[in-house]
Amino acid sequence: MERPTMPLGSIEVESKFVAGPDTEAKLAALGAAPASNSSFSDCYYDTPDLRLTLADHWLRLRQGAGWELKCPPMPRPVPGVSSHLLGTTFPELPAWGTVASNHIPGARSQELPATATMYQELTSPQAIVDRLCKVVGVAPLPSWDQVPAAVAGLDLKEFASFVTQRRSYRLAGGLRVDLDEANFDYTVAEVEALAETPEDVPAALEAVMQLRQALGLEGTAGVPGKMSVYLQRHRPSHYQALLRAGVLHDPSPTLNSTVSGLKTMAEGQATTAESGPTGTGEAQEVEIGLSTGERIGHGQDISKVALVNDPGP
Repeated sequence: MERPTMPLGSIEVESKFVAGPDTEAKLAALGAAPASNSSFSDCYYDTPDLRLTLADHWLRLRQGAGWELKCPPMPRPVPGVSSHLLGTTFPELPAWGTVASNHIPGARSQELPATATMYQELTSPQAIVDRLCKVVGVAPLPSWDQVPAAVAGLDLKEFASFVTQRRSYRLAGGLRVDLDEANFDYTVAEVEALAETPEDVPAALEAVMQLRQALGLEGTAGVPGKMSVYLQRHRPSHYQALLRAGVLHDPSPTLNSTVSGLKTMAEGQATTAESGPTGTGEAQEVEIGLSTGERIGHGQDISKVALVNDPGP
């Protein structure tokens, strides 16, 4: 019997950036309130032949939060993979000319300087198992009512594991800023807002961009996410496979030069911190590589729009 369709929930709008030693002082001046200071581990899973990530699907087990599947809200044209998604019903989305082109995950925005993408984050065990089976191309067994059973049955293996220290701040209008430091010597930050409906996305994206401007982030270079950097450092063959599949994009020489400049700036900030007030500790190292679903152009910021069941931790 066909399982009922799971609701998608709210929409998360994000924009990544490199935090400087004065970021938290700027947030305080803008009225941001500390929301949490937490540490959590993430483990990611895929088939031995990488069918999930090659289809831009990212299955994660987060300590204290459980299982989550991050995936495009529409089938992605990956040979040998996307055909299993045909027949999957997705909700009708409005033509967000200011958000993303043709609703395609990773599509460049027509009117914004930042790159925008759409991602659905499934947290319901039923929804996760159903989507995994569609990607892999098998029918779910009755015993796969929980994610661990499906993980074992589909022979999914862990391919990435790391710990993140996160400091979160909340601002008026539902805006949130996360400052992340991973245990493989990489730091990244993001501004995010939630939209209750697709029609609310342009306003949420505008609020995110306005906060970026207030933080002095206008015109900064795009920033790679944790997963991209992790794969580039620790699983280069996996990283290269995602580049060949078009899930990730290799940075250009121009962008590499920009990142080299950011490294130099970060080193200077570290030197200043030794003789002056302690900074945030962010952006001590910057390496290039595009994280899940991220697309980047010359000197562009990274922004993404993710369809989520509920706000993540």
